[in-house]
Amino acid sequence: MYKICSLFAGVGGIDLGFLETNKCEIAYANEFDKYAVETYEKNFTNKVDCRDIHNVKVNDIPDFDIMVGGFPCTSFSVAGYRKGFDDDRTGDLFFEMERIFKERKPRVIFLENVKNLVGHDKGNTFKTIIDRLNEAGYKDKIKCQVLNACEYGNIPQNRERIYIVAFRDKEDFDRFQMPMPTALDKNIKDVFNFDTKVDDKYYYTDGKYKGNIYKLLIEEMDDDNTVYQWRRKYVRKNQSNLVPTLTANMGEGRT
Repeated sequence: MYKICSLFAGVGGIDLGFLETNKCEIAYANEFDKYAVETYEKNFTNKVDCRDIHNVKVNDIPDFDIMVGGFPCTSFSVAGYRKGFDDDRTGDLFFEMERIFKERKPRVIFLENVKNLVGHDKGNTFKTIIDRLNEAGYKDKIKCQVLNACEYGNIPQNRERIYIVAFRDKEDFDRFQMPMPTALDKNIKDVFNFDTKVDDKYYYTDGKYKGNIYKLLIEEMDDDNTVYQWRRKYVRKNQSNLVPTLTANMGEGRT
């Protein structure tokens, strides 16, 4: 079994993909957000180290073969302020991953982030990440591709992400191929059960959020078979019937 070190583990989406191969196990997971940790531990057997990654020493992490991490994207996303590495809140978190992989040199490094990472700062941010991987021993053994969830997992969501996969050994690099697209035959009603009422806290209600979001939604939503999205200051009818990627703070570009 390949041992996984999961950094910025969130609720475990990346981890689940590796576990479903039946060839991997989670050796270590780190996540700072207490609500994400609560969800993670309800779905996985391993406990999460919920310390700030800055305080995690390399020797605190048990042996592992594969490092995975969707390091926070708010510094690079088009939905945020795009401060990049200069963001004093989340901009340096890739370098915390680098601190660990430079010393431990895992067999594989799997990174995920928003599509905009590729073009951020005229490509300099992405170049820095690749350069750091090269310097750590993964030179000429890196594969990258922007993938959309609706094209690769039969999931009715428009979610474009850059995936970076770096290999320590040339043999592993040569054997690995990015996935081929798959047909999408599911829609939103195949994913959500709209016929069963859940707790009221999961619904929009009048006065729940600042401004007049609820009123605008009621006025604009006229088709039960279409997905609608709140975009900063207006309601957008999603003609593709793909659920858009959820953005921070009700789409206002802040966390």
